[in-house]
Amino acid sequence: MAIAPQVHRFYRAEKPELTEHVRLMYPAYACEFSGEESVDEAVTRYRMLGLTDLDRAPVPFLRMRFANTRTRGRSTNKGRGLTDPQRLLGELRAIEGGAGSFVEFENRHGTVWRVEWHGAWYLAEWTTQNGAPREIGIEELIQFAVARLHE
Repeated sequence: MAIAPQVHRFYRAEKPELTEHVRLMYPAYACEFSGEESVDEAVTRYRMLGLTDLDRAPVPFLRMRFANTRTRGRSTNKGRGLTDPQRLLGELRAIEGGAGSFVEFENRHGTVWRVEWHGAWYLAEWTTQNGAPREIGIEELIQFAVARLHE
């Protein structure tokens, strides 16, 4: 992966004239970037990844939004925001028992799924907002979400 100067900002204090000419390179997993990130999202991703840990596991690209009627937790932004997979898995589990609760998540390909709680978990592809929801158990749902993020 190549990191642009607007993202890494190396040398900005000691040699600011050099910063714009430096591209950082490091090993990354294909599932970690969409290629469509804004500069702000690229900065967020850069900060989320442990670039100096060459033995790290993948941290898949993930945008998510949610609202939990039971816990009253919810996303604070209008759209889906970048987060880590552990947050997604936690929120999927947490909507149990919260009528009308939902979690939307998007992978690096821009495919979106929506999970709602209506006495059980219901999953639908949401990219076109016409996917037919199907009931799914929590363990199958977790496996499904993890697999979609690593595509």
